[in-house]
Amino acid sequence: MSSRKSNEAAQAAAREIGRLTVLRLTGYYVMAGILLVCLSALLPQEAIGPTPSQPPADMQGAMEWFKGQVAVFPKGAPVWLDALLQMIAAVLLVLPLAFVYVRTRTRVKFDHSLVQTVIVLPIVVTAILVVVRDSLALAFSLAGIVAAVRFRNTLKESGDAVYIFGAIGIGFATGIHAISVAAALSVVFVAVELALWKFDFSAEFELTFARLGLPSGADMADAPGYRGEPAPAGNGAVQAHPARDGADRSALLRIYVDQVDAARPKIEAVLERDAKRWMLEQIVAGTGNPPQLTYRVRARKSVGLDTLREHLLRDGAPHVVAADAPES
Repeated sequence: MSSRKSNEAAQAAAREIGRLTVLRLTGYYVMAGILLVCLSALLPQEAIGPTPSQPPADMQGAMEWFKGQVAVFPKGAPVWLDALLQMIAAVLLVLPLAFVYVRTRTRVKFDHSLVQTVIVLPIVVTAILVVVRDSLALAFSLAGIVAAVRFRNTLKESGDAVYIFGAIGIGFATGIHAISVAAALSVVFVAVELALWKFDFSAEFELTFARLGLPSGADMADAPGYRGEPAPAGNGAVQAHPARDGADRSALLRIYVDQVDAARPKIEAVLERDAKRWMLEQIVAGTGNPPQLTYRVRARKSVGLDTLREHLLRDGAPHVVAADAPES
């Protein structure tokens, strides 16, 4: 029962973290939207014509009426101030992308330079498009300058390139004064990335099948008798593997995860491959800390304990947070 309670507590903690993430992003988008609407009204791009004394019933007319009432520059904001507004919009709309990247990456896959690139890149793209505008000569000049400069950088993960394209898209949209398009891109990008991270469709084939509601070998791995093992004891705290028992040259391995049910099949697949013997000793639900799984393992000589830990972090992503080997 303790193992089941630990799993339930870990799942409840993960759901709470996910709920807080969605609530924070929703609140951020609401506040950012209000701020951008107010700034766009205060600093209109073009001159505002005569406005009626009462706001029209349609949304577009009401927005124009609101701009006419609060505009600081009724004849249109200066170019530099308009460019500043678009760059502020780019930063506000790209920050959720950086937040989602940090939230969905493990320590092994995290690239701090990519976070800086994602935040700064749309500012530069916005400024370039404000300068170029409709000038064909400036566009060709910019293409020549970019062609003369070569950037060489290897991303840790192929999926990181999507964040670069998302940042460029937001910068491009704000640069042509399509802030609404940039906002829609930001919201959809964040929603899709969080959904892919939640359901982990990048997992192995069987786990992806399981997330679609279909039975798989990974789901059946914990069922008594599936591997020809005896049913667990009444307390259910430890599921031992008699064939793998053996304390000689074995070590304790503590593995910290975000979701026990999602991480355990991945962990045990790595142990099955890289460990000569292994046994699950304890599952501890995190109280303010990530849930912890403790294994007693004997790594294969060709692998070694340090390499085994690296494989767990790599193959267990994004659910394996950390792994250490205390003195046993």
